[in-house]
Amino acid sequence: MFKKRYAAIISEYNPFHYGHLYQIECLKKDYDGIICIMSGNLVQRGEVAVADKYIRAKAALMCGASLVVELPFPFCMLSAKDFASAGVYIAASLGVEALGFGCEDDFSLLTRISDVITDISFEKNLNNLIKFEKNLSFPKAKEKLLESILGAASAEVIRKPNNILTLEYLAAIKKGGYGILPHPVKRDMSLRSSSSIRKEQSREAMLSLLPPESSGVYTELNESKFPRRTDNLSQYIIGTLRNNINYNDFYGTTKDLFNIIMSTAQNASTFSELIEACQNALYTEARVRRSVLSMVFNISTEIALCKPSYTMLLAADSEGCTFLKNRKKQFGIPVITKPSHIKKESNEVKVAFIREAELDNVLALSAPKAESINLMVKTPFILNNIR
Repeated sequence: MFKKRYAAIISEYNPFHYGHLYQIECLKKDYDGIICIMSGNLVQRGEVAVADKYIRAKAALMCGASLVVELPFPFCMLSAKDFASAGVYIAASLGVEALGFGCEDDFSLLTRISDVITDISFEKNLNNLIKFEKNLSFPKAKEKLLESILGAASAEVIRKPNNILTLEYLAAIKKGGYGILPHPVKRDMSLRSSSSIRKEQSREAMLSLLPPESSGVYTELNESKFPRRTDNLSQYIIGTLRNNINYNDFYGTTKDLFNIIMSTAQNASTFSELIEACQNALYTEARVRRSVLSMVFNISTEIALCKPSYTMLLAADSEGCTFLKNRKKQFGIPVITKPSHIKKESNEVKVAFIREAELDNVLALSAPKAESINLMVKTPFILNNIR
């Protein structure tokens, strides 16, 4: 019997735009279904997603995804390396044949760069460079070392967001020894990025830039629910930081950065103001955001660097349901189909799930009109179709 082939995409869909649609359409030419591993309600750059994860998953499904499962908290808000590692782990646990991803440059060049930066000697030299030049951030140190090996053009390549993640996906597949085929999709630079779309000040302008099927999902939300913004959590975040947090091994947070954040929080009035005041040549904006969230939500390095213990089903069509039915016995981690089913899981899964459920209730305050949610009554969006 012919075995179907599936490709995974590690995604955020924040929100789902034409570039995402293009990627899915390209992959569907070679695979029977697309399995999206999508960030929960926080995203990799250390911010709240523009809409609840179930809404974003529905938009992806309406635009061609077969199945959307969650990259849960805290893995969805980690650095590119750790975000990619967790996402690839889930992809491997689901047994997909390939991993699709967007990149901005020639894949052969990215493969060559990957071979260099995953070599043990590169990591050793990188650590030595950071120790020697103490005011050099990790990304800048990586660029400088790579330029000395492969030239300035290669250093330019690894400054681009999609390329950064591409290299981390390749490294995670290699390190994990996973039998997953990398499937690059060259990004169409004429299509607007998620970050540029999010900068639109009005809800209407943002929606006008999305595919009709995606825009239609968001249009169903009234203005009190969309778009969510991290600055709406400013009082909660700054209030928590002013409450004399003791230094701990918070993810990605040195003692120096901890002290900068705690000191600055005494006078900052918004999340954005806090982040802008704390970033410098050593600590990038994204790193500061992730550190602030790690401190506020008490995410230690140990918690962040373990492997995901579960994933949550957010949306599926008929092909996605078939994938779940036929392969669930081979899954390496539980796929929780409904939050109410958590009582059947191990204590490790329950603890991780409760941590995220508590977080999601706080993040509901980031909507234009603060709301509360009951994650336990949530159900995945199921589209009964035959493609």
